[in-house]
Amino acid sequence: MPRSGGSGCRSALAAALLLAPATGDACPCGPGAAPVSTVTVPGERFAARASITGLVETATWDERGVARPAPAGATSARLLFELAGAWRPWRLFELSLQGGFGAAWVELPGVSSRDLRMGDLSARARWEVIDAPSWRVAGFLTARAPTGDAAAGALANGVPSLGLGVWEVAPGVEASYRDDDRGAVGASFDAGLRTGRDGWRPGTRLTATVFGAWRATERLTLTASASNTWELESARDDRPVAGSSTRRLTAGAGVTWRARDALALALGAALDPWVDGLGSNAIASVRTTLGVTWAR
Repeated sequence: MPRSGGSGCRSALAAALLLAPATGDACPCGPGAAPVSTVTVPGERFAARASITGLVETATWDERGVARPAPAGATSARLLFELAGAWRPWRLFELSLQGGFGAAWVELPGVSSRDLRMGDLSARARWEVIDAPSWRVAGFLTARAPTGDAAAGALANGVPSLGLGVWEVAPGVEASYRDDDRGAVGASFDAGLRTGRDGWRPGTRLTATVFGAWRATERLTLTASASNTWELESARDDRPVAGSSTRRLTAGAGVTWRARDALALALGAALDPWVDGLGSNAIASVRTTLGVTWAR
């Protein structure tokens, strides 16, 4: 059964959209505002970010990786509002918190659903182990609390849920190379370990991302990213559920404009290309994000 990007893979989708600000010596290397990249950069102490994302589901992949477009007359979409805050008690160590809510709606032949839902709350600690002029390597640990509304009931398959429904703890690592603060390339990897609920436990999430950024001017930065997310088989009563694993490829691009030293605006877009073989047991979507970040 296809899994919506609004559930276990939501972190990967958000990671492809929310772009870090081009403040200070930051390189807004796109895949990364949540849960991977920093909200602040070395030299800053505090930051706050607000974003709005529009998402429309476009297709599904079956277990064999065959992509099928959404049927005529069926619409599944959502509008997400997210807030994030960060604090650096030390120059190379950041603590951050992110949460939000959203409007979700589904239109199917004979069935309609519209409601407002809370999202999960995520907290992260990030330590930049190496902060050299050209290289930056960081480790991070993200904890996601099931404060949001998880999809349930007859519309569970395809309803754009805003909550995973269980706890997730995700350790990860990110490395990037910078060229005189004009460009950067990098990669990140994290693994989301989940708890169970009512005899059901979702599979472990694995996300690998590559990204690049180019600072076109002092205030304008262009970014691009690609990520692949896997969910291993889920379990029911401690028994693996055959055919429940998922896979999805996501591509994203964005632009960040530093309006002033403490304020940055970002616009990003991402999609899951609904091509045979680029996903399995998953739902593809297209989304756009507009964000603003303040830091000092």
